[in-house]
Amino acid sequence: MIGTARRLELGSQPGERLADGAAVTIVVNRTAGRGSDPGWEDAVAAILGRRLHPTFVHPADGDDAARVALAHARAGAAAVVIAGGDGTVHRVVNAVAATGTPIALLPRGTANDLARALGIPTSVETAARRILDGYVRAVDLIEVDGRAVATVGGLGLPASCALAVRDLKQASPLARTALGALGTSVYPLVAAGTVVLRAGDVPRVRMTLREPGGRRLVVEQACHGLLVANQDTLGGGLVLPTRSRNDDGVLELALLSPNGRAHLLATLAALRLGRPVSRRAVGVWRAIEATLECERPLPFFGDGEPLDPARKYTVRVRPGALRVVC
Repeated sequence: MIGTARRLELGSQPGERLADGAAVTIVVNRTAGRGSDPGWEDAVAAILGRRLHPTFVHPADGDDAARVALAHARAGAAAVVIAGGDGTVHRVVNAVAATGTPIALLPRGTANDLARALGIPTSVETAARRILDGYVRAVDLIEVDGRAVATVGGLGLPASCALAVRDLKQASPLARTALGALGTSVYPLVAAGTVVLRAGDVPRVRMTLREPGGRRLVVEQACHGLLVANQDTLGGGLVLPTRSRNDDGVLELALLSPNGRAHLLATLAALRLGRPVSRRAVGVWRAIEATLECERPLPFFGDGEPLDPARKYTVRVRPGALRVVC
């Protein structure tokens, strides 16, 4: 129901379907959350082959995925299909968005946040049929110091949670298998653990933002962290109180208030269950661009991927910067 609702809420008008006989490149992340699923490529090839010409490529790592995707986009691929999770999406989007080549998604990660926001089914076979039947739409991106973020980014406690999950996935094949078995439950579990261990870390953040109407606003306060949202879900189902959409030309900034561990854990539970949270727990502002200044260098994550720690970040929305088949 959530996925269907989100697809119907997309406000941008659909474009064309991919043309019959069009060449599409499927960039496969073999280490994504659903890596042990033999035969899925044959099934997807059979579905897409009904009217498209699919080619599968198997990059060595994330950087290679970006290089391969860009090469195929420049060579004339009608779409780059990402068979992986949000980390692979992040690498490929940063490589191909500026070319105008559409992306499409075969969700094979753990959270699959962008796919969920677009209403794309988590079954790769059903998602493949969506590529055949779907339309090309334009959605927004968030730019953080020149780097594109398709879903949600942030600093402080949210960054610590996201990067802890990433590090666990990269620890070993056994750890990756265990996390795959947990599915999206890994995110609230890691978040709860991070709250317990690091809830005393409350940095001060200053936001200088430009609202959609052009008004300039400065907000400064101590907080557990800050989220920059292009959609209102992350971590495979945590629902943010931002009402964010990825096709409205606006980004949302959400500050986590400096409350104690018990209050933080209650807020996390409410987000997991999709229940309302008060502005005392999470303050939300809408903007088209903002400068974020921290009292000390803090790591930033975007789509679950890290940026180098810094004391200052510049974020802005890039309306309609990414074309997606959905």
